Amino acid sequence: MSTAGERLPPRAQFDRIVALTGAGISVAAGLGTFRGPDGLWTIAPDVERAMHAQYVPGNVDLMWQVWGGMHERAQEAGPTPAHRALAAVGAEVITQNVDGLHHTAGSVDAIEIHGSAGRARCLLCTWDGPAVEAARASGDPRPRCPRCGELVRPAVVLFGESLDEAALAAARRAAATCDLFLAVGTSGRVAPASWLAPLARAAGAMVINIDPVSGDPGPAFHRQVTGDAQRVLAEWAES
Repeated sequence: MSTAGERLPPRAQFDRIVALTGAGISVAAGLGTFRGPDGLWTIAPDVERAMHAQYVPGNVDLMWQVWGGMHERAQEAGPTPAHRALAAVGAEVITQNVDGLHHTAGSVDAIEIHGSAGRARCLLCTWDGPAVEAARASGDPRPRCPRCGELVRPAVVLFGESLDEAALAAARRAAATCDLFLAVGTSGRVAPASWLAPLARAAGAMVINIDPVSGDPGPAFHRQVTGDAQRVLAEWAES
């Protein structure tokens, strides 16, 4: 049974920290979540076309508007204190986010299981690289492949597409070999938290959910730390 608490255990107790992060960690950077009454899908339902593989290539322009715009706003805002705190403590990051803020904060090896809006993938050949490189190769407003000249799309995982197997394998390895597993800005009951957190606990890790609202995150978690992740993680990193 999970219990609520207000503080994370001392960092010195752990040798390998892994953090699974979701959209909630980036709200402080001005990026909204997708679900809920104030979520992007609710207030602008037409943008959902940018999230489904069945509409490619007809939705490529909308994909760049939605995903490219998100990445641009994220980089302008910069990483939040929580992003910086995880980088400062040397946590291995597994993120559901595609905004690139963990990389900007210094977690250069962050495992992006849903891809990255800062990268582009060619619709024709195998080229995959920085979106800015594709933009520079374009003679028109739409980014094009620097190798073959075909249109490129943001390298994010859409509904109807499989998650990258290499990223999934890396996420599983991280969860199975850590001694502290944190879930930040993500529900403990929705995949991938629903299978990564139990994996970490079964391997012997302390598993903690950080959430602004008190509640029981599920049986995989030893504890919930109730509070703003920006404050909780920043204070923890400085302790």
